[in-house]
Amino acid sequence: MSNGLENSVRIGVAALGFFGALYISPWVPVVCIVLLAIRFRAWEAIVLGVFIDLMWLPGGHFASLPLFTMGSIVVVWLLEPLRSEFLLG
Repeated sequence: MSNGLENSVRIGVAALGFFGALYISPWVPVVCIVLLAIRFRAWEAIVLGVFIDLMWLPGGHFASLPLFTMGSIVVVWLLEPLRSEFLLG
């Protein structure tokens, strides 16, 4: 892909993830996090995970774990070798 198209796709998938976190099912951001992690060095995936956790954590209590943040970090970290293989091979 050309650089401009690649950036447009990256922004579009991230925007879909944020829109999905606000207005659609929580599964939409999960799919967007995985898609971003497969194709790009996805700092947006981690930001999206933090956003979802801050939006859904109960106010004032730290009883709940930030599952989306931890999950997005793990997905980005685990998919690094796969992404490297796709992009270089």
